[in-house]
Amino acid sequence: MFARFKSRFGEPAALWAQRNLAAHRTTVKTIFYPFGGPDLLFPFHLFPQADEYILVGAEPCGSWPPAEGLDGLALTGIADILRHYLDSSYFVTKDLRAQLTSSGIGGVLPLLIAQIAHAGLPLHRIDPVDGSGTAIRILFGDRAAPTRLTYFQQDLRDEHWSREAPLSRHLRAGYRFATFVKSASYLLHEAPFERLRRLLRERTDLLVQDPSGIPYSLLSAWGWHIELHGRFVADIPVFAKYDQSDLAAAYGDSDELPALPFGIGYLNDADTAGLIVAAPQSWDPSCGS
Repeated sequence: MFARFKSRFGEPAALWAQRNLAAHRTTVKTIFYPFGGPDLLFPFHLFPQADEYILVGAEPCGSWPPAEGLDGLALTGIADILRHYLDSSYFVTKDLRAQLTSSGIGGVLPLLIAQIAHAGLPLHRIDPVDGSGTAIRILFGDRAAPTRLTYFQQDLRDEHWSREAPLSRHLRAGYRFATFVKSASYLLHEAPFERLRRLLRERTDLLVQDPSGIPYSLLSAWGWHIELHGRFVADIPVFAKYDQSDLAAAYGDSDELPALPFGIGYLNDADTAGLIVAAPQSWDPSCGS
């Protein structure tokens, strides 16, 4: 399954990023991935130079080893949970939550460790971020300068995201970041996510997202520089209620764009997939982050 993911998604995404994000990748060191859940492989392939990946999901952190021990049953459970993600490029949130419960694995930590292991990277430390049990940090990669993966269990609706939540405290450090959004159920089109939209506008130096992220019309209203990649006509039928006519028109008005060499998110066929790369007009990539 990992080999198929690497061939269909991982390696083509890495090659595309080398060609299309080269001006940004040397200076962007923190990747913020709201609604990412336990999806490490996509941001890792797109931004392999990052010092920290911040993933946010609805699922609990879990523990390692899993409660029933590191035996064949647990490893089979991990593989079963990862199957849809590795085959289709995204997790189905309701299915993921049910599988974590029924398997006894309980949380996302074993899934993240499996991805790190299959990337061939050594694992150094696993630490809680604070005493709440809702955030965990993994150090992996180069022992002298390890990469940080910080996962937060957090509902990102305005009324559930307090100033004192671990994620809020972490982000108040003041640094800027690249934002990656994929398979986000169009939540950034919804009213209860104004606080997150404001944060992304104020702190993002580079945005890479599929059509389920920040509305194209809003990025235009912000005055951001926008690049379109791949194709977009419409998303899968379950999200038809979200008006993406302006994005479809922008793709239609663009010169003939080459197809992405990989599918991503709900449009996981390369012939129909699209990505939006956007940045504030004032940002100079040479200034760093």
